[in-house]
Amino acid sequence: MKIVSIDQMRDLETRADRELGLSSRVLMENAGRSAADLFRNWAGDLKDKNAVLLVGPGNNGGDGLVIARHLKNWGMRVTLYLWKEGQVVLGGVGGLAIPVRDDLKHLRLALASADFVFDAILGTGRSRPLDPTMREALALVREERERRSDLRVVAVDLPTGVNADTGEADEGAIPADLTVALANPKLGLFFFPGAALVGDLLVGDIGLPSGMDASIRLEMMTDALVRDMLPARPLESNKGTFGKVMVLAGSPPYPGSAYLAGTAAGRVGAGLITLAVGPEMLPIYSEKLSEATFALLPAESAPPEERASTFLRALDGYRTLVMGPGLGHSDAKRALVTNVLAGLRAMPDDKRPRLLVDADGLNNLATLERWWELLPKESILTPHPGEMGRLCGGQHISGGGADRLEVALAKAREWGQIVVLKGACTIIAAPDGRARINWRGNPVLATAGTGDVLAGTIGGLLAQGMLPYEATSAGVFLHSRAGNIASETLGDAGLLAGDLPPLLPLALKQIKARSSS
Repeated sequence: MKIVSIDQMRDLETRADRELGLSSRVLMENAGRSAADLFRNWAGDLKDKNAVLLVGPGNNGGDGLVIARHLKNWGMRVTLYLWKEGQVVLGGVGGLAIPVRDDLKHLRLALASADFVFDAILGTGRSRPLDPTMREALALVREERERRSDLRVVAVDLPTGVNADTGEADEGAIPADLTVALANPKLGLFFFPGAALVGDLLVGDIGLPSGMDASIRLEMMTDALVRDMLPARPLESNKGTFGKVMVLAGSPPYPGSAYLAGTAAGRVGAGLITLAVGPEMLPIYSEKLSEATFALLPAESAPPEERASTFLRALDGYRTLVMGPGLGHSDAKRALVTNVLAGLRAMPDDKRPRLLVDADGLNNLATLERWWELLPKESILTPHPGEMGRLCGGQHISGGGADRLEVALAKAREWGQIVVLKGACTIIAAPDGRARINWRGNPVLATAGTGDVLAGTIGGLLAQGMLPYEATSAGVFLHSRAGNIASETLGDAGLLAGDLPPLLPLALKQIKARSSS
């Protein structure tokens, strides 16, 4: 599902009119019906429920009026708050209409008995502060929801006051329980603070032909998209069918990292997991992860060149190398990393495993000039914002702002690598300009070690023959879905990273079972 900017959405609508004769009135009718249908499926039985619709002056308000007509036909009691003086109400809506000149007394009374409030005041065109009367109306909704927790707010296309390109939010904007984006989700829905106001996100159909947005290179991750990527599991398979993953991770201060990455790789279906370990770590891992095999390295105190050469000899036949989680950050570890990378570059293309670099692998590289030239092309880099900042020479990278997309795309192109910029809405960027955004963040994953699990998840999918961009996208989505499964039981806190790998098969099963997204 493509994610669009304001200009891209306007271009799609203009083309629909010019090339296909789909006027704005037709698109509005389609949008309102689709949004109403999605809302009904989300909300359940609507008969005798009360809906208040805040109707703005433009197309967003027009969409709201179409929604109102369908709600009334389904047995709801509908009240319209018409923001624009002299606003025309489309035929068939009926119900009470409260004009903007009202002192808001009647709106306050209508909200007191409302089950649902629809925010259809402003859509993608908003780029300036809200009119004071809009803020006043939205403030009444906020007050009523603070009084009654069962009141539900539905935003049409996006919450009023959220910038559709940047996610900036006016101080008067209120959070929605459901946002029904129309035609395509807008950029601003994925960046904070706006992303925190979206609630559940569904996407309505306005009647644009399939493929009309094909030239747009930014996608939202969905079940349907990921389902089509996942590798087959043929009956006549064996462990070699699903590939071998080598994990170069962990160190005495961080013994859990290799375990977490290796376990995740196995839980998403890789055929064989091997941990590269020295004698200091072998007793820990052999006890903790009995399903793994081990590539025995010289002791941590041995010269890094010796450790690297031993490791490289063990790599034959592996499809994937996950390097970096918990490895440690020092001159010796940096030398180990650079020697391993030199060995990888010297391998024939058909013998070289796909490479994922995470955590301390990235931190060691970030100290080197033009470090990206040490990597095979289309390696996978999985930095969090702090690590990304170090890779970019000390640049500040936000955890959820609109700057993240621009940075991820620019650096993926410059470095020739796939960049996974982790955060509340993780971004996957490819060197050719494609990008995907994972919807949505989950605070249950904000705990130490979940990044190691993500690295192993992606590595396990790579081992099964997936291409790097697809394996990375699917890995991010599965990792997030496993977090969602955890939060259904735990809430938004209390997950330990080790709880996550056993949920990955459930996430796979859930995604494969869903017929639509």
